[in-house]
Amino acid sequence: MNPEDKKILEDLQSRIDEVEILTMALKKGVLVDHFHNSIDSSGVQFVSIQQRKVWVHHTIVGTAAATAANYGVFFIAPFACIVMAVKEVHQTAGTDLGAVTLNIEKLTSGQANDGGVSIQSGTFNLKGTINTVQTGTVIGTYGSRTLAAGDRLSMLDAGTLTSVANVTIFVELQII
Repeated sequence: MNPEDKKILEDLQSRIDEVEILTMALKKGVLVDHFHNSIDSSGVQFVSIQQRKVWVHHTIVGTAAATAANYGVFFIAPFACIVMAVKEVHQTAGTDLGAVTLNIEKLTSGQANDGGVSIQSGTFNLKGTINTVQTGTVIGTYGSRTLAAGDRLSMLDAGTLTSVANVTIFVELQII
């Protein structure tokens, strides 16, 4: 038997073994992890993923949150979606005398930070109570909170970030 035929038989046996394992798991009522490859991906019906939720979170770890340069883009939309909710929590509050806030903005192609559209009315107070989740109010304007594939979400800070640490953002998206 030539090496090419041997490789084909080994691959075939491997696939038979995978099917047997899946069959046994299904008989036991267990759903095992599985993956689709390029051969069977044509069977995936993407229309069925509409109205599904996706959750994105990003943390600026430790004292890096006290540096304005560490804020910016944290998500690039791989598909069309709409922002449904935004939340923030920090572990150390800002200590500057002035307001210290955070806003989430949508950026389209070519827009730089601070050049986009806010997706929330109001801002998160980075001087607020530590370890307490703040829930932002998502704006009602559908177009402003809708992301096309390639649009980005960015964190926009304001004020002097003295002492701010461990800032985490959570965004709930719905695929459209």
